[in-house]
Amino acid sequence: MKRATIHFDGGGQSPGPVTAACTVELSDGSFDQDMKRFDQGTHNTAEWHALILGLRVALKHGERHVVVKGDSMLVVKQINREWKTKNAALQSLRAQAEELLALFETWRVEWIPRKENRRTDELGRTQ
Repeated sequence: MKRATIHFDGGGQSPGPVTAACTVELSDGSFDQDMKRFDQGTHNTAEWHALILGLRVALKHGERHVVVKGDSMLVVKQINREWKTKNAALQSLRAQAEELLALFETWRVEWIPRKENRRTDELGRTQ
C-alpha cells in the first residue's frame, strides 16, 4: 500500500505572528508543500495549523493513506490521545485535525527529532 508522508512544523513569535508549514511526499513520489502565516498565535497553535495544512494538501491530491511526522511532542501526543487537550483554542484545532484524519482510510502520526524536520522548518522560515 502506498502512503503519502506529511512533515509539519510551526513557529514564530509566541504570542505574535506565526507560520505553519508542511511538505508532503505523495504516494507517487512527487512533492507538494504549503505555508500559511497568521498575524496572531502561539507556537502550539502554529504547530496544529501546520498539521491541518498538511492533511488538506494530502486530501487535495486524493491520498487515502498517510504517515504524518512532526517535531511537536504536544501535537503528536494530543492527536494520538496520549495527552489531554485542555486549552480551548487547541481543542478546536484538534477537532479540525481529527475531522480531516477521519477522511483517510489509514493514518499514523509520529514524533520525529527536529533535525529530521529541517526541510519543513526551513519552508516555515522563508519570507
